[in-house]
Amino acid sequence: MITVDATLRVYLQYYEKEINLTRLVEKAYQEGSTRFEKQLKAIEVYVKPEDGKAYYVVNRELESYVNLWDSASDICDSNGLSGELNWHSEVQRRLIFEYRGRQCDCDSIIDRVLDKYMYIHAAKPLHEIEIYVRQEHETAYYVINGRYTGSVSMFA
Repeated sequence: MITVDATLRVYLQYYEKEINLTRLVEKAYQEGSTRFEKQLKAIEVYVKPEDGKAYYVVNRELESYVNLWDSASDICDSNGLSGELNWHSEVQRRLIFEYRGRQCDCDSIIDRVLDKYMYIHAAKPLHEIEIYVRQEHETAYYVINGRYTGSVSMFA
């Protein structure tokens, strides 16, 4: 059983570096909302570790980027960023990983994690999901409720 208020955190682990991507999505959201004059309804964030950037598109109109690694301390230390997202928010969010010319939507990773968890632990409630994406392994490792671990392929 998945609660509507379940917390989701997604991290990118790329060689020896790690960044909280949910904070990065929040940062892109905040930056996009201040730069975009209309109501923000959708944000797409394309994480490209080879470039060291996360490109974002707001309402399919405004395009910009934030640096992945240069901004890591800024993202971790920002007071206004929780690093936790409720994926069921009114703003449509999309997080896409780009690696070696291939794209993988974070929602498909989340779906595979949830499918696997529900198959193994169907009756146990789900309150917290942490996903660690290792692009060079093409694998997403997960920890659910701080206890249940496993992995799924990034690319189905």
